[in-house]
Amino acid sequence: MTAIKPVPLLGGLFGLLLLAGCAKRREPAPEIARPAAVALSPQALLAHAQYLAADSLAGRRAGTAGEMQAAEYIRDTFRHYGLEPAPGGYFQPFSFPDFVTLGDGNALKFTTPDHHSPVALAPNHDFRPLGISSSGKVSGPLVFVGYGIHSTDPAYNDYAGVNVSGKLVLMLTETPAGSSATSPFGEHRDLSVKALAARLRGAVAVLLVTGPADNQQDQLPLLRSRSTAPEAGLPMVHLTRRAADSLLAAEHLTIAQLQQELNRSRLPLSHIVTGVTVNLTTDLRQEQATSRNVLAVLPGSGQLRRQWVLLGAHYDHLGLGGPGSGSAVPQRSAVHNGADDNASGVAVMLEVARYLAEHPPGNGDRRSIMFQAFGAGEPGLYGSAHAAANLPVPMDDVAAMLNLDMVGRLDSAVLVLSGANSSPLWRELLPALNHAGLRLQYGASGTGDHQSFLRLQIPALSLSTGRHQQYHHPDDDVQRLNLKGMQLVGQLVARLVQRLAVIPL
Repeated sequence: MTAIKPVPLLGGLFGLLLLAGCAKRREPAPEIARPAAVALSPQALLAHAQYLAADSLAGRRAGTAGEMQAAEYIRDTFRHYGLEPAPGGYFQPFSFPDFVTLGDGNALKFTTPDHHSPVALAPNHDFRPLGISSSGKVSGPLVFVGYGIHSTDPAYNDYAGVNVSGKLVLMLTETPAGSSATSPFGEHRDLSVKALAARLRGAVAVLLVTGPADNQQDQLPLLRSRSTAPEAGLPMVHLTRRAADSLLAAEHLTIAQLQQELNRSRLPLSHIVTGVTVNLTTDLRQEQATSRNVLAVLPGSGQLRRQWVLLGAHYDHLGLGGPGSGSAVPQRSAVHNGADDNASGVAVMLEVARYLAEHPPGNGDRRSIMFQAFGAGEPGLYGSAHAAANLPVPMDDVAAMLNLDMVGRLDSAVLVLSGANSSPLWRELLPALNHAGLRLQYGASGTGDHQSFLRLQIPALSLSTGRHQQYHHPDDDVQRLNLKGMQLVGQLVARLVQRLAVIPL
């Protein structure tokens, strides 16, 4: 292994804290099949988080100097630990759509049995495209699909019994259990999840409406100048309830009636809206900015060295907040330090990288490990999408991907595992490696950078300690982090990576 040398960036108090966690050279780790002590340094975790979440980085907004400084810090830390650059170098630059504005071509017209001449709805009054919408022109029949949710646990399927291929779908925001992220359907609230479910079933556009049970005011949401999820891959607009009711008028139905019955019965009311044809044009203009991923490698050995395990975390945040930033308080301009989101995930990744560099997994054949710090995660998972589409190694050689996103607020020992259905490996391996007795909460696809790899059929799991009141808020600061919890999560991740590096797959 390359000798560890200090770099200028690792000076002062940070250098002392970091070296305290990594200066002592340890004996080779015991066989992975036996319980193994994974020594991660809380001091190093704190030092990484303090640097990334400092006011001097101004919130690490994607495409800014603060994000660039964070990327350089991560690169220098990888180098300090003796990790090699990925093929092509430590930095993987890319461009992404930074600002989204509406063009002049947005239009929505429909015909009904009562109105054979097209009825036009007014953009910015009756409807507005979402920031994640694709631009395009589509037409076709309309299908009401409830909340647009297909859930196995609890069992609920708005798409049962209806064919939406080639059609536009009208759906409610939120869930039949309300708008809480902790509801039984919490992971299905995200609009990108709803869009993906519709697109995978062949829908050509999504029309969203918020029911009165979730918001009494019938107003259109503001267009986010930077979308907070990947581009939907199809046109996607939000309607007022009044506009949505006009589409349902021939059936003598209203959104309020449908929502009330859905929430009461929890039984889908999906159906083709008889005689309604919709013509929709979405026109969004995007300005480009640049960011970069930071990639480093711990080479494998023997016959498995050409196979790969990936461990990633996004390192950007919301900058100074403001309208369209994704901030929970968009009216307030302040540094959003993002200590949990996602300085915590990067800190754990770096400390796991340090430990594995000192204790390479196994004693013979082992897979190579690539550590990936993603830029531009907040505006739409653009960094992970670029990394997945431009892997510097053959995609077929990637055995698995792990993602760390908000792992700094362990509460009641609950660790949320999204993407658990992507491979039976997760439920097979994790209980035996969970030496700390964390409460493992398995979930479906969820949201996060692991989705970029799930789309390529790569087994991918995202670990998180969950959202909290400071999510996307200026008060997400380092002093709120649970360092012991981060250490426990990191120990589990290190054991899992060790196992994935050597077991037959």
